[in-house]
Amino acid sequence: MRPQLRLRGLAIPIFPVPSASTPREFFRRPPPPPAPSPIHPASARRAGAAHRNSPLHICLTMLRAKETVRKMYSVAKNYCGGGLAASDALSAVSDLGRSLKPSRKASRHVVPCRARSFMQCSLGGGSADQEIVIALGSNVGDRISTFDRALRMMKNSGVNITRHACLYETSPAYVTDQPRFLNSAVRGTTKLGPHELLKKLKEIEKDIGRTDGIRYGPRPIDLDILLYGKSHISTENLTVPHERIHERPFVLAPLVDLLGSSTDDNVEKSWHSLAKCTGGFFESWDKLGGESIIGTEGIKRVLPVGNRLLDWSERTLVMGVLNLTPDSFSDGGKFQEVEAAIAQTKLLISEGADIIDIGAQSTRPFARRLSADEELERLVPVLDAITGIPEMEGKLLSVDTFYAEVAAEAVKRGVHIVNDVSGGQIDPRILEVVAELGVPYVTMHMRGDPSTMQSEQNLLYGDVCKEVASELYKRVRQAELSGIPLWRIVLDPGIGFSKNSKHNLEVIMGLESIRTEIGKMSLGASHVPILLGPSRKRFLGEICNRVNPTERDAATMVVATAGILNGANIVRVHNVKYGVDTAKSFMDLQFPNGQLTYVTGDGITASGFLPLFGGLLQAHGKYPGETRVSFSCKNKQGTKFTLMFQWPDKSLLFGVTQALAWKRSGLMVRPTVDQA
Repeated sequence: MRPQLRLRGLAIPIFPVPSASTPREFFRRPPPPPAPSPIHPASARRAGAAHRNSPLHICLTMLRAKETVRKMYSVAKNYCGGGLAASDALSAVSDLGRSLKPSRKASRHVVPCRARSFMQCSLGGGSADQEIVIALGSNVGDRISTFDRALRMMKNSGVNITRHACLYETSPAYVTDQPRFLNSAVRGTTKLGPHELLKKLKEIEKDIGRTDGIRYGPRPIDLDILLYGKSHISTENLTVPHERIHERPFVLAPLVDLLGSSTDDNVEKSWHSLAKCTGGFFESWDKLGGESIIGTEGIKRVLPVGNRLLDWSERTLVMGVLNLTPDSFSDGGKFQEVEAAIAQTKLLISEGADIIDIGAQSTRPFARRLSADEELERLVPVLDAITGIPEMEGKLLSVDTFYAEVAAEAVKRGVHIVNDVSGGQIDPRILEVVAELGVPYVTMHMRGDPSTMQSEQNLLYGDVCKEVASELYKRVRQAELSGIPLWRIVLDPGIGFSKNSKHNLEVIMGLESIRTEIGKMSLGASHVPILLGPSRKRFLGEICNRVNPTERDAATMVVATAGILNGANIVRVHNVKYGVDTAKSFMDLQFPNGQLTYVTGDGITASGFLPLFGGLLQAHGKYPGETRVSFSCKNKQGTKFTLMFQWPDKSLLFGVTQALAWKRSGLMVRPTVDQA
């Protein structure tokens, strides 16, 4: 007896598999008898029905359907440039076989979107990479470690992660009596079909420990496909875009991070067309409140560092500088000995430093470059001593290095942050090492290296803010592709590196424009923290006529204040006491959401600030004692009036803060300076 295949209760004979040489007649139905006898119509219908329900007829019909789908697959594959998966095609055959029964209801189907055929949407994936967005959520256990593990598992499952959103801590939705969530999203490419991708994500969730529980309840990991190629998918177990995406800030915020404000990206254009709003996902996000809700109890951007989640929008952080070098421009040779370094660390902490940045290699112009071993020889004894003092409890340590070996050893010994002035350009291995270490990474703008950064070629800029933004974003992309998530990246525009005095001032006053330029390419990257390091730099000495770097602290506070008002989140300073005063003064001028406002009366107009900024610095350089500044002002109606204040030398910060407040309020001011 011929072997049989049991299919839905039917015994179907198994025929030999035809080879390439099998004649096509193998598939044809046998010819009718030469002289059929007349049959009553009813009997003919019964006979036809019996034949259609016979195992042989069903088997042959499915073989023909399979051949038809194969032809459709071939055409669609050519149309898509090879972007269809054979596995998805065969699963479509199975679906078609199930649909042959007339009594079966039509299932939900994949809806073609613009410029997408039915076959593209239902069989998309395969040999051509599809751009995708996957959302991540967790509120059980070590949420950050869970995210890291999920990203590794996705990479091992056929997902090439290319971009990351920021990290958000959010209030639980729907079921509110549970811990707060961490949410983010990643953008990448895959050859997996949509349902195959879904299967992989469910396997990852299961491996990490997710089980069936309360709907919208606690979970160690939640992975959702938000977008897949240019497709609008609606099947029994997969809906893309995610059906509730438009009502969830914790989904829309990271999704928008993965888009650019520029509309040049064709994939992003197609994604916006899938949104329910005519203005795309940007309009959906704005309807939920957009940026105005970030920093509220419902949703906060956070930086995972040490054992905490840092909301850098709450206040400006102060990073104190500890140089272990004999040749640093400001305090070289003072803190090489362990005892001196510990004493300075305690002083910085007592003055209010949030972060201690330890550097064992000078990056001043034309400094001799140490090897990694030489740098570690200076660093390790001091680092071991500092991590053991009780004053470090609750404080953060940063290592200022561009070497992968130094970064790895420093983190092993207790450092929380890697601060790389080269942005991975001097030792590219540092990017993958930091990715493995799982710590925040400060990537700075610099052209060349410390020995070449001030060359004539490296000082050539058209628009310095645009070029710094573009070059910084390239560093971000390199870091992300090396495995450092965006939520662990901090940007440093590199004050004093590959820039002259004019460039430095323009960058300090143009931090907001740098963010805007980066936002054209990645809105998420435009939101990450900015670190500003102007402390005691040479350009301040040139403006203020202060040769000795230690006499530039007051001027440092001027530019730090300007930087904070323009969007800096961390200031790196030698004089922490002044830095903390600067940050506190800014907080007094700040609304809870980080926006500044001033009551101005009626019709005050603004004028350029750089002349005022430069005037104050020059006044401080010319009159180091107590100084009085008068501001001649006028409003839009032309009414003139005078504002005047004076301050002692070390209280210059107050005067600058007040002047910045006037500038922000829109006063048109012109300073005149007299020595008191």
